[in-house]
Amino acid sequence: MPVEPLKSREEWLASLPRIYAAAGCVLRDESGRILLVKAGYREHWQFPGGTIDLGEGPAECAARELLEETGIVRAAGELLAISWTHPSDELDHPAEHFLFDFGTVPDGTPVTVPAGELDDHRWVEDAAALELLGPARSMRLRAALEAKADGRVRIVTTQVSGF
Repeated sequence: MPVEPLKSREEWLASLPRIYAAAGCVLRDESGRILLVKAGYREHWQFPGGTIDLGEGPAECAARELLEETGIVRAAGELLAISWTHPSDELDHPAEHFLFDFGTVPDGTPVTVPAGELDDHRWVEDAAALELLGPARSMRLRAALEAKADGRVRIVTTQVSGF
């Protein structure tokens, strides 16, 4: 059996799988409700968040996206959950999604969603959030709720992207 020659560093790096990376926020109001946002191009509601820019870390991304999507300025708190999504018919690469605790803001905190990117926002109880988020994001929320309860970060592995 012939031995394959070693690849150059550039060839080896080019052969590695790429991933899509994103970060999101679990932000509550004083009544305990979670902030969700709705993009017109998606069936389900989602957490404020988005894809990580080059040179940006996951926590920075989550804080930037919260500001861009809601007008709320907050720093990311503890990492609650990481979701790893395998490639599928929907995504040609794996996806990794970081979900951070953004704490609590006062009831009635103003939310400004950007026209053209998001259509609406809602503050909802956990049970309603699990329904509105759809399969992929509800798995992330369940994991985040468990992590918040015991302080241990959760890893969710799935075929359902929600990306």
